[in-house]
Amino acid sequence: MRRMLSILTLAAIPLAAVPALSESREWTVIPDNPITRVTGAAICPYENPGMGVHNCLSLECVPGEPLLIAASIAGFDEPGDIGLAVDVDGRQIWDLRLTAAGDGRYVKGLSGPAWRAGIEALQAGTSGALTFFTDTYLWHDHLSLKGSREAIDHALASCWQAEIAPARDPDRAARDEVTAYCIDTHSRAAVMNDGFTRQEDFDGDGQMDWVVNYGTANCGPIGSAWCGWAGCEVAVHLARGGGFVQAFRGIAEGFRTVEGGMVFRRHASECAPESEGPCAVFYRFTREGLTRAGEVEWPPL
Repeated sequence: MRRMLSILTLAAIPLAAVPALSESREWTVIPDNPITRVTGAAICPYENPGMGVHNCLSLECVPGEPLLIAASIAGFDEPGDIGLAVDVDGRQIWDLRLTAAGDGRYVKGLSGPAWRAGIEALQAGTSGALTFFTDTYLWHDHLSLKGSREAIDHALASCWQAEIAPARDPDRAARDEVTAYCIDTHSRAAVMNDGFTRQEDFDGDGQMDWVVNYGTANCGPIGSAWCGWAGCEVAVHLARGGGFVQAFRGIAEGFRTVEGGMVFRRHASECAPESEGPCAVFYRFTREGLTRAGEVEWPPL
């Protein structure tokens, strides 16, 4: 937020709440700025005009990029993370960890659907409170919600948020899911490599289905979050009734399409008790999607 608001130094008080000397009475729109390129909604619940310092909170983005929550704390600019708890009308809506952005701000992605209810609460509530914290410092601030609906609407109209609707578009849903996970969890851009999604008529009904190989995705330089020692996450979406059904989603070492269904090589925990290692499980095509029908040889014939 230092790109929008200058911050002068004020030492935070260890393990004590810093009282607000004055507070912003309402949320305001961050207008589109050709220099910083940032837009959104902001409020500064702690301000000391005499010393030129403040605590500020914003929902922001570069237009078209993922929605972020960003905070700057008066005179506090240390590397690492800070905690942020947000309460609305006496109920906690978020308990977050924000990562230092290197420019005086601490940020976290809010682009996934898990954050929608909290955003709506900020817009609909009557009063709120913020708690910023580290292992050493603690700040409490009252949070006015006046003007939040209009200002946050501007942020939502400007910023990207995931549209996860696999029944309508499995390809876009999977890409949005991975993009939101990477920015919201790791503050990294998602990388979806070749083979992430593929269309094929798996069940032979003349309609194109989708398979999603989550193991081909990663968050920047971080290894895939969708793979482990038991395999990688795979999802199969079969075309049904003008839309799609998620017929399978789980961890698998591999899969094959066979007559009447699909075979997935699963971890031993998905196998019969007498199995001593991975097994191949046959799933039969049905009107509803795929139904588990027993174990078979691997590779299937």
